[in-house]
Amino acid sequence: MNLRLSSHLRSLWAVAALLALGACSPDYNWREIREPAAGFHVMLPDKPASMSRAIDLDGLPVTMSMTGARIDDIAFTVGAVQLPDEQPATREKAVAAMRTAMVRNIAGRQTAQSEVEVPVLDAGGGTLGRQPAMRIEAIGRAYDQDAQMAAEFVARGKRAWQIVVLGPGVPPEQARLFLDSFRIVE
Repeated sequence: MNLRLSSHLRSLWAVAALLALGACSPDYNWREIREPAAGFHVMLPDKPASMSRAIDLDGLPVTMSMTGARIDDIAFTVGAVQLPDEQPATREKAVAAMRTAMVRNIAGRQTAQSEVEVPVLDAGGGTLGRQPAMRIEAIGRAYDQDAQMAAEFVARGKRAWQIVVLGPGVPPEQARLFLDSFRIVE
């Protein structure tokens, strides 16, 4: 199981590495990114890069599409998966597997947890409601350096998302802006 989980982290770092090639400035240049195929809007601190790969979420084989941006050594990434069904148990299993994988992949420990609500919008930007989500903070190590993570995990319908900030020194205000900007779009 560790191989499956570590491939999840390798995917996030691969996106971060791709982003580093285009990173010219350590400045945050926030912009709204709309990913209708993945069902979300989010603010990213630089021009995004995207990739997809097959992963296993504790027995649920899915394809995760990842969109993210990198500023210095800090990666801001949204992972989205299409689930096989809309059953609450499937959504709960996917979200729990994402969360466990992210903490385990940094050989970390969770330091904070809170329940939050994510706005749900229609395609025109109108508010449809709010979806409960879990926000966590964790510390650990990744690629021989200390790592901090701030992340949010949420599922609705046949989709699940992980919104992750990961790096050696995550500025709390930038992490909060990123996490708070995430919107589900139906």
